[in-house]
Amino acid sequence: MSRLHRTPEQWRALIAEFEQSDLSQKDFCEQRGINPAYFSQRRLELQRDAEDNDMGFALAMPQSHASQQTLQLRIGQTELVLPLSASPRWVAQLVKELSA
Repeated sequence: MSRLHRTPEQWRALIAEFEQSDLSQKDFCEQRGINPAYFSQRRLELQRDAEDNDMGFALAMPQSHASQQTLQLRIGQTELVLPLSASPRWVAQLVKELSA
């Protein structure tokens, strides 16, 4: 079986998906064909990189406002509300551009 190469942005999205899930890390990784030890290693590396760059992980939580599904991103006092239909790649690119 060949390995799937993921970019750091893809790993961040995968880790965020795990953190929002109710699954154990073992179950989450098993469902996606990921080695749990490698997942832990990548997660730790990205957390350390974020700390080294003074960039914390942003809390992203789906919110329901008057039956309208949205994604709310908060970093400190800054808040961005997007429709759930926003492409994850677009959101990742936006965050990347804003952090540059």
